[in-house]
Amino acid sequence: MKSLHEALIIRMKGDDIKEVTDQVASEIGFTLNVNEKQVVTLLCTPSELDAMAIGFLLSEGILKNRESLLDVQMNEKEFTVSVTLKDLPDDIDATFNKKTITSGCGQGITYTDAESLRSLPPNRSMLQVSPDNIRNMLKEFRTISELFTKTGGVHSAALVDKEKIILFSEDIGRHNAVDKLLGKAFLAGIPTDDKILLSSGRISGEIMTKVIRNRIPVMISRTAPTCMSITYAEDHGVTLIGFARGSRMNIYTHPQRIIL
Repeated sequence: MKSLHEALIIRMKGDDIKEVTDQVASEIGFTLNVNEKQVVTLLCTPSELDAMAIGFLLSEGILKNRESLLDVQMNEKEFTVSVTLKDLPDDIDATFNKKTITSGCGQGITYTDAESLRSLPPNRSMLQVSPDNIRNMLKEFRTISELFTKTGGVHSAALVDKEKIILFSEDIGRHNAVDKLLGKAFLAGIPTDDKILLSSGRISGEIMTKVIRNRIPVMISRTAPTCMSITYAEDHGVTLIGFARGSRMNIYTHPQRIIL
């Protein structure tokens, strides 16, 4: 499954017009099955589909721990991932029937809402990070995506341990990039409760939900948060930083984790 696709285009620069081959990001429809039941079909970049499936289930609160995951099977020809879980709640069908169209590109889907987060305790992490370390992380983060350099058409997400990038993922959708990252961390046994999440995309409520469910204490984006994400972050003890570019950044919630 290739993440790049070639397209024949006409490129114009002023009066210069020529036919060239351009590279664009690939996009496929990926179907997730849980215990032989089709849950959702998502549009995404055809890479790390098993990690994205696991990350999606973690973010929706359907997969809660390693013991619940019995099997993951990927079919590259049909673009499907089949996950087998144990201890699914009795009302899981009702959960799958309650869908919310997200603010994501391509109209993503979530099965969770603010009410489902109320039972989760606030994040009490004592993690602290300096602005200089944040700037160094972001400097590396901006240059790490070869796919973005070639196409300009993908979002990125990275997991950081205060000083260096541990995991990196990319996708045409900002939600998918975060899910791939969370799934990779889960499958590799890397804890997220002492890490920082970097994102290239807008931080909306459903992105913050993923951060909250995975107990990540600090979320940093190069772009803007929404009012819902700020409210969620404030209520659940997450440090939210937006517009982190160059020497500037806006700290929206819980600034105690930033060494000022």
